Amino acid sequence: MLIVVTSCSASKDDSIPVTEGSRVVEPSYYLEHALVSGLLNGRERIFRDPRASVGVKTSYALDLYSRAGRAYKNLLEHNYRGLKSMLLSSDSVEWFFLSGGYGIIHALEKARKYQATFSRGIAYQNNIPYTGKIWAPLLTRICDSVLLKFHPDFVYVFGNRDYTEFIRQTSYWKTKDNVRMFENTGSAGPTWLSPILDELVGSILRNNVDAFNSKYSKFTKQ
Repeated sequence: MLIVVTSCSASKDDSIPVTEGSRVVEPSYYLEHALVSGLLNGRERIFRDPRASVGVKTSYALDLYSRAGRAYKNLLEHNYRGLKSMLLSSDSVEWFFLSGGYGIIHALEKARKYQATFSRGIAYQNNIPYTGKIWAPLLTRICDSVLLKFHPDFVYVFGNRDYTEFIRQTSYWKTKDNVRMFENTGSAGPTWLSPILDELVGSILRNNVDAFNSKYSKFTKQ
């Protein structure tokens, strides 16, 4: 089983509703009860802020981010449909987004549009909630718990340092070698990440992740 952890995106697309009867994941699926409470409390605190501009419509987190974010451009063009079908029909891959608003959210969890970020600079520039301090005491523990719960064969992490830092602080990252992390920098970062992320998904869909794993080291920085 594989775990993929990617970053949320500034642009979001809530135009694809969750089909009635489709699989929907709740935080209790991937977290113990005590951590679920902390996660939900953090989300509620952030979304009470009017600057978060929380939307009304709900969609899968997968659709919300991957249909709009620049880091997902190649994925959307090539392997998005295959990925979504696999996530809905199989538990061979668990996909999570690190999110300024949701903290961490499963790809098949229901989500709404919002504006919030782990980045202090972006928050200041756009007058949206800065949530790094809110999540800092808890999110690393949550990430560690998720990774340990599923006992994955491999973990893949994509994002800039404001996001990947929550994984880098985990004991899992510090003690395991079955991780591949791709860390981007600057405004061009999502464009750099996009083909690598799509390459990974293509490898997963073709059942050929060994070739991807051998190509990259534990940590790759833009």
